[in-house]
Amino acid sequence: MRSTLLLKFLTLSGLVSILFSAPSCTSDNIDDKYGPGSACDTAAVTFSQDIKTIIGQNCEMCHNGNSASGGLNLAGHENIQNSALSGALMDRVERPMSDPLSMPPAGPLSDCDQKKLMAWINQGAPNN
Repeated sequence: MRSTLLLKFLTLSGLVSILFSAPSCTSDNIDDKYGPGSACDTAAVTFSQDIKTIIGQNCEMCHNGNSASGGLNLAGHENIQNSALSGALMDRVERPMSDPLSMPPAGPLSDCDQKKLMAWINQGAPNN
């Protein structure tokens, strides 16, 4: 009985020491967690690859040439560029959802999409 109790104690002590001495299995590196390229890359934002997609998926259904809701037409580079450079685009995107003028009405753009818009605007909103 005594040797069984001692064996259980030693086994439990060994397991506890292994658990506390094992290296951590977590990582704060985004590439390690999600694979390469999963971070928000704003270094090479282009209108054709990034901005057109963001606007097309989130804005253009209401703000297009046929039905420019609120008088804002976001169809095509020139219209998007004008709205971006005037500050109107980011003004609506950055408003809190409690504001009735916040866009898009279905919910805010992701932080990454907002960062891409700002990076593109800071480049002068080129047609690239």
